[in-house]
Amino acid sequence: MDFGLTETQELIRSSAREFLEQNSSPEVVRVIASGDDEAISTLWKSVVDLGWSSLTVSEEHSGAGLTFSDLAVLLEELGAHLAPTPLVESSISVWIIERYGSDSLKSELLPQISSGEILVTPAIVERDASWDPESTRVAATQSDSSLIVSGEKRFVAFGERATHALTLVRIYDQPALAVIPIWQAENVEKTPLDHASGVPVCSLSFNEFEVGQSNVLATGNTAIEAAKELIAVGSVARSAQLAGLGRAVVNATVDYTANREQFGRAVGSFQAIQHHLAEMAIASKQVNHLVHVAARSFSRDGYSIEAAARAKIAASDKISQVCWTAHQCHGAIGFTWEHNLHLYTRRALAWKTDYGDSAFHQSILAEALGL
Repeated sequence: MDFGLTETQELIRSSAREFLEQNSSPEVVRVIASGDDEAISTLWKSVVDLGWSSLTVSEEHSGAGLTFSDLAVLLEELGAHLAPTPLVESSISVWIIERYGSDSLKSELLPQISSGEILVTPAIVERDASWDPESTRVAATQSDSSLIVSGEKRFVAFGERATHALTLVRIYDQPALAVIPIWQAENVEKTPLDHASGVPVCSLSFNEFEVGQSNVLATGNTAIEAAKELIAVGSVARSAQLAGLGRAVVNATVDYTANREQFGRAVGSFQAIQHHLAEMAIASKQVNHLVHVAARSFSRDGYSIEAAARAKIAASDKISQVCWTAHQCHGAIGFTWEHNLHLYTRRALAWKTDYGDSAFHQSILAEALGL
């Protein structure tokens, strides 16, 4: 299999690097981590203007109609620069709406997502912090034309800025996946949560919130299938970001150890440090390979459950270890607020659990392989 980038992907990568070097510097990441809403809005508007929010939206719904592999190339660069944007959340929501939404719902929502008029973010996790769709307890009662939703979703990324939440609920014993409009809704309370990632995360509390039946994507077993696919596509998207993050940490550590001197020589000349650097580079390459295998499996016909699980297992375990090994090579300086390494470490620790940690995906892989 040829893992080289296509001409389109090369263009995506080079333009993304140029933009992010100027617009997602460590200083910008720190400002947004401090809660600067204006900085988030400015960056997201620029992302939308570049057309990234429409990348995987189908052409018939005013998008670019590119593949998930193309998106993965972009997400790698976003991860390498720690760009605090809701592109993953928006893109994976698009994927599920395209696959499971009715024609009328797709015609209504996708052009608006593409243009940046609305922002959709997943709301799956609850009090138990489980990504298992079967554990959903947020309740909904059903009438002829609407659902009445009550309950709390937690760790909703960019929930305070989102206009809609792709939410898994339970109608008695039947699960349902719905796109719920939450922008300035009186019966939805948004509570900010402290989070290691440095991006805004909140809980959403629904208090008998009414949403039309037309906003329901799927019910019953189809809703569980759609939720599992949402988690799979989210895990690969996050793994792509982790792959980029790992590459950036390896490059930064190589540069540091080549210039930091101890005992009259560069610390990178010591064998122990060289072993660390080699292990970090190998781990980063492994994750990159598995991510692109998984990304290529996604199409309008489905995806590879095994490939998605392998990518997230490797990304969650290996990239966080790459960061800790980088700290050993940097010494105590890497833990200071002024140094950039701790920004990467915090983001890796947060992302390793997003859309399921390695243990969660190991169970999915074992089930898929019949073990």
